[in-house]
Amino acid sequence: MRLVLCFFLLVLSVSLHADDLTSRLRILLPGQDAPTVNERQFLHQRFKRLFAEMEADKIGRKSTRKKISRIAAHLRRDLLRTHHAGAGLADAFRRGHFNDATAAVCTALALEHFEISFDAYVDHWSCYLVVDPDKRRTRLYAPGHQKQKAEKKASFRREYLDLVRATVADDSTGFTAAAAEQLFERYYYSPAKKLSFGQLSAFLLYRRAQAAYRDKDFEASVILLDAAMKKEERPAFLVLRKAAEIQLKAIEQPDVEGDILTLFAQWSELPDNKYLPAAILQHFDEKQRLFLAEDRLGEAAELLGIYLDQAPAGMTSWAADMRDLQQYRLLSHHFLSGRNDLARRLAESLFERQPDDEEIRFILGELVIDGLRRNRLKGAEFTKAVGAAAERYPFIRKQDRFVDLFLRELAWSVRDAYAEDKRYAGENALARFRSTLLDVAIDEQRSLWTLTAFIAASNYHFRQKEYQLARDYVAEGLRYNANDQYLLHRRELLTKY
Repeated sequence: MRLVLCFFLLVLSVSLHADDLTSRLRILLPGQDAPTVNERQFLHQRFKRLFAEMEADKIGRKSTRKKISRIAAHLRRDLLRTHHAGAGLADAFRRGHFNDATAAVCTALALEHFEISFDAYVDHWSCYLVVDPDKRRTRLYAPGHQKQKAEKKASFRREYLDLVRATVADDSTGFTAAAAEQLFERYYYSPAKKLSFGQLSAFLLYRRAQAAYRDKDFEASVILLDAAMKKEERPAFLVLRKAAEIQLKAIEQPDVEGDILTLFAQWSELPDNKYLPAAILQHFDEKQRLFLAEDRLGEAAELLGIYLDQAPAGMTSWAADMRDLQQYRLLSHHFLSGRNDLARRLAESLFERQPDDEEIRFILGELVIDGLRRNRLKGAEFTKAVGAAAERYPFIRKQDRFVDLFLRELAWSVRDAYAEDKRYAGENALARFRSTLLDVAIDEQRSLWTLTAFIAASNYHFRQKEYQLARDYVAEGLRYNANDQYLLHRRELLTKY
């Protein structure tokens, strides 16, 4: 059985500097497949254009209060025009479509660009931002938001708890009002708990999954929820996913029905039935994901033993699938919980057993990259560590964040060698840098490293009065980044020599 798991390193703090749009978009749209990369580049260009228009409106020169109101007005006028429940982020630019989640994300990115802090919340069916939380605490809702009434909130909670009872809760009847309130927050969102940016990006997928479910596109709902679970383990995602699966089973009229004890009894009678072990595996996965989402690791471990004990004798392949599935889910849980040491050990263990598994390679690579970024090595020691990682795990060279890290170190090696007037060391470092660029798409962040490397080479030869070489290296830098203003200015200056 091939188990597919893919998640991406998330920076979950809300406060970021204005130049971190690239990082934010990688959180919102992780992955290196062509459609994802194209959409990420599209959004990067459009957000940059949007921010430039806001800057032309002199928003950055206003007081914090006026910045907030001007940003909100600009977004309402030019971006958030038509409410659409299933809107994705790109839909805001392509069609002017938005929902509360897309509005919150677009607003958050604009606020970060102008270095205004915010907190994100989900209150029942509505997501909103609290801007400048330490002072003004201005609430920003999506356009067209209406005040939530107490009776409507109570109705929403009742309906949601009905869904919980029908899907994942073993027994949720007979609760007091206070217990029902706790159950609601356990399986949904607490209105009092703020969200990180990573959690906000997961909520955007959840909102789209809800819309797909209402449109009876249950397969799309499951796909969106699986993507959300790669960003955050939240019981709300599992509740809706289970509901979508129930709807799909009702449509497909499955061969297997019944509770877990019935399924095991049937499997004992029919050990060759191919549907029963798959249904039990799915049942196990639903239960363990709920335990892990609530950080109940002991119960998740016990659950595996219970299921293995009840299986018919001789089902070694099925038992191995069960153990592999739990290892994958634990790996995801530790990673998303910030327990990277535990995740790294699991990833390396799985990699040793399945070295050709692309998903395991990617996960291990992300953890290795995270370790490199977090260590305290500097200069030559750090460059050596990056090179060693690339040597030990060659597949990591294809991963987007490693490319940025690797290019940075190579560019700095070029800069440092030429700064010390070490011509041949600089040429060798530049050759390594140039060879790495061959298969790399040059985006805004990577343009910085091309600028660093080729300007270092150009400046060295200028000091040596080798003006033609100085011009050649500027020209080579412009081949990678034709619109770089510094390189263009430098080229103009060098025409005088």
